[in-house]
Amino acid sequence: MQMQSLQSRQALIWTTIALAVAFVASIFYGIANLTRVSQLNDPLLDVEYRYFIDETNELPLEYVIDHAPLATVQNPESIPWQLEYQTFWIQVEFDYKGLTERHLHILTDNTTIDYLDAYHLIDGDQIVTTYEGGDVTQSRLANMSLPASVPVTLLPDKANTLLIKVTSSDMPTMPLWVMSHQAYDQLAKAIHLLWGGFITFMLLVTLYSVGVYVYSRQRVYLIYVLNTLMATVVISANHGFSRYFLPDWAQVFVSNHILAFAVCLLTIALWFTYFFLDFERSRDYQRVRSMFLMATGALAGLALLTFITPPYISASLVLLSQVPIYGLVIYFLIKQWQLGKFWLLLFGLSWLPAMAGGLAFYALLLGYSEYTLMSRYALMLSMGLTMMLFSVALAERFRYQRMNAMEALTHDTLSGLPNTNVVHIAINDLIARNISFNLCCVTVDNYNNLLPYLDEDTRKSYINTIVDRILEALDVEQIYQIDTESDTPFQKLGCLKEGIFTFLIEEEDLETCNHILESVIEGLNGELAIESFITHINARIGVCHYPSDGSHPSLLINRAMQALQQHRSVLGGYTHFNNHEHKYHELHVSLVADLREAIENDGLELYHQPQIDLRTGSIHGSEVLARWMHPRFGQISPDVFVRMAEDVGIINNLTLWVIRRAFQQQQQLIASGHCRRLSINISASDIYIPNLAARVVDLASQYDVPTNLVSLELTESVMVEDYDWLKRLISELSASGIEVSIDDYGTGYSSLYFLSQLPFTELKIDRSFVCNLPQSGRHQSIVRATTDMARSLGVMVVAEGVECEEAEALLRRYGVDVGQGFYYSRPLPFNQYQAYVQRMDNVQPVTILRQGRLSSSG
Repeated sequence: MQMQSLQSRQALIWTTIALAVAFVASIFYGIANLTRVSQLNDPLLDVEYRYFIDETNELPLEYVIDHAPLATVQNPESIPWQLEYQTFWIQVEFDYKGLTERHLHILTDNTTIDYLDAYHLIDGDQIVTTYEGGDVTQSRLANMSLPASVPVTLLPDKANTLLIKVTSSDMPTMPLWVMSHQAYDQLAKAIHLLWGGFITFMLLVTLYSVGVYVYSRQRVYLIYVLNTLMATVVISANHGFSRYFLPDWAQVFVSNHILAFAVCLLTIALWFTYFFLDFERSRDYQRVRSMFLMATGALAGLALLTFITPPYISASLVLLSQVPIYGLVIYFLIKQWQLGKFWLLLFGLSWLPAMAGGLAFYALLLGYSEYTLMSRYALMLSMGLTMMLFSVALAERFRYQRMNAMEALTHDTLSGLPNTNVVHIAINDLIARNISFNLCCVTVDNYNNLLPYLDEDTRKSYINTIVDRILEALDVEQIYQIDTESDTPFQKLGCLKEGIFTFLIEEEDLETCNHILESVIEGLNGELAIESFITHINARIGVCHYPSDGSHPSLLINRAMQALQQHRSVLGGYTHFNNHEHKYHELHVSLVADLREAIENDGLELYHQPQIDLRTGSIHGSEVLARWMHPRFGQISPDVFVRMAEDVGIINNLTLWVIRRAFQQQQQLIASGHCRRLSINISASDIYIPNLAARVVDLASQYDVPTNLVSLELTESVMVEDYDWLKRLISELSASGIEVSIDDYGTGYSSLYFLSQLPFTELKIDRSFVCNLPQSGRHQSIVRATTDMARSLGVMVVAEGVECEEAEALLRRYGVDVGQGFYYSRPLPFNQYQAYVQRMDNVQPVTILRQGRLSSSG
C-alpha cells in the first residue's frame, strides 16, 4: 500500500461529516413535518383533556369515574408529568359528530411505563373496551404496538370517553396525540424506517470493527464493538424495538432497568476513550490509569444502585454522574492532545452529539422538556451520528498508526529523512534507467559519541542543523531527488543509519562531483552553536560510482561506507572508493576466518627466542612467540595477525592457545633435563579473561610445569587501563608463584607510583633503547637509570633488542641481568630451540636462577 493512501484525507473527512450532519438535520426536519401532519384536525371531532393525580395509587376505577376532581387542560402538553411513583388518570372526551364508526389511535409512544390501562366508556360509565399495556409483564409488553398507542373506535351518537390510567416509577411522559388510523400507520412506518436505518448502520459498524480487531488485535476495536452493541440495546429498548431481537423476558428486564444499562453504556464509552487515547506510553500513565479505574468503579457502583432504587430516585444521580465523566473525558483528551493528530480532534467532536442527545433524553425523562418527536428520537439520531464520528476517528487513528509504521520503515526516526529502504529503491531506479551516478555518504566526526550527552531537544536541534547545512549545500540541479511517496514526496538527502547521511549525484564528471563534495564539506565544517551547547563539526564523505564500483544497491552502499572508513584518521575531506584497499579489506576478512580456524585446529606454530644470562652467558630461558604459516599466503607477520585477533575479539583464544602450547613444549624440555624459564606475552584484553591466574595454574599443573618457571609479560600501557584490576591479577599470579614482567618499558605511560605498588618481578627494557645503544648517549643514560631503579626495587632487568657485542658489553657494565636479541639468536621453532639449548648446555653451565626462585610451586 502506498503512503498516499495512508495520509490523512482531511478534506474528504470534513465533507463526510458535513454530509452526515446534513443528513441528520434533514431527518430532524422530516420528523418536525411528521409532527405537524400526525395530529388529527377533523371538524367532526372535538377533543377535551382532563387529568387527576392519585398520589395514593389505590383509587379504584369507579371512584375516579364518579368522584375524581378532574382538572381540565387545553392540550396534553399541559399535563404536569412527574418522575415519581404515582398514578395519573387522564380523561380524553370525544365530541364526535360523525355518522359512522371512527378508528383512532391515542399516541403514547412510551414503552417503559410499568402499567398503562385504558377504558373506553360510552354515555359516562359504560365500559365498551379495555386495554392493558406496560413493561412489568411479558403479556402487557406484547400488547403494546410500536410506536406505543391506545386504539379506540368512536361510536356515532354516543358520548365517547377514553379513561387512561398510568402507574409507573419510570418516565410517564407521553404525547396523547389523537391520530387517525392512516396517520398512525404513516408515523409507524417512518419510525420503523428510522430505527431500521439505525440498526443497519450499527450492525455494519460492528462487523467492520470486528474485522479490524481480528486484523490488528487492538483492544480498542473490541471495546468499540461492545460500545456499539450496548448503544444498540439501550436505544432499542428505550423505544421498544428490542422486541425484534430479544426474547420477551430479556426485553422486560432491559426495559425495567434501562438506567442501569445507560450507566453501563457510559462505562464502556469511558473504557473506549481510555484505550482510544492510548495512555500506556504516556508520562501520565499511572495517574490517568488511577483516575480511570476509580471512575470505572464509581460507575459500576452507580449501575448496581440503579438496580435496587426506583428510577425516579436514580435518574437524577445518573444525570449528575455524567458531568464528571464528561469532564474526565475532556481531561484525558487534553492530556493526549497534539496538533498533528487529526483523529484526536475527530474524537473530541464525536462526543458532542452524544452529550446533546443524552441531555435531551434526561430532560424528557425528568420532565424538564415537553414531548415532541424530535426530543423523543434525539438520542437515537445523536447516537448514530456519534458512532459514525467514532468510526471515522478510529479509521483516521488506524491510518495514522499505519502511516507511522510506514514512516518507521521508510524514514529515519531522528532526522525524518528517507532511510536505507528508500535509498535502495532510488538506487534501483537509477540502475534500471542505466544512469551513472555517484553515491555519497556523509558523516560527522564524534557524531555518535556526542549524542548521549545531549537532551532530546538539543539532540533534535543538532541533527536538524546538520541536515539543514547539508541540504543548503545540495541546492544544485545535479542532486538526484529521492521519491519518498509521503507528505514531502522528494528529498535530496537520505539517512543510511544513525550519523551517516547520503545523497546521489547524477551523471557528472569527476571535477563537478568533487566541487559538490567540497561545497558540502565547506558548508558543514565549522562551529555549531545550539543555545548553550557549542561544538565543532568536521565532516567526511565517502563516494562510490555506478557502474564502475558496483551494480547493486547493497554493494554500492557498502563500498561508499568503506570509502568513508578508508581515511578515517584524516579529519574532514572526501574519499572515493579505492578498489585496491577494498581487496586488502577482503583479504583481511578472509584471514580472520583462517586465523580462527588455525587457532582451533593448531594451525599456528610456537617459536622461542632465547634469553641469555649476562652474568654467566648461559640460557636463562626463552620468550615464546606465535607464528602463522598460511597455506596460501605464506608467513603472516605477528604484527598483522595479533592486531587482527584484537580487532575481531579472538585475542583471548590466541593467548590461551599460546599458553597451552608453551606448557606442552616446556614439559618436553623438562623431561629432557633442560629446566628453563618461559616468558609469555599477555595483551591488554587478556587481563580480563575470567579467572586468568587460576586457569594458568591449572594448565601448569596439567603439564607438570613448575609455576616459578613461568613469567607473564604485560605491556607497560596495560597499567593505565585498569590499575585496580591489574593489581589484583598480579597479586593472584604472584601468590601462585608465577612471575610478572613489565614488557616494553619506556614506551608506555607508567608512573613510579604504579611501579612501586605493583608486585612485578621483572622489568623489560624496550628494544628501541637497546638496538642502537652504543651510538646513543641518551639511550645509555636511560638504560643505566632504569637498571639502577630496578635494582633499588629488587626486580630483574631484561634488555631486548641486543644486536651487537658492544651493546652486550654496555648492558653487562650497567648490571642488566638478561639479554635477548638477534645477537644471540633469532626466534627458533621448538625443535631448533631444543637443539640450541642442548648445544649451549654442553659448553655452558646451566643458569643458576636467582635465590628464592628455585622452589617449585608444588
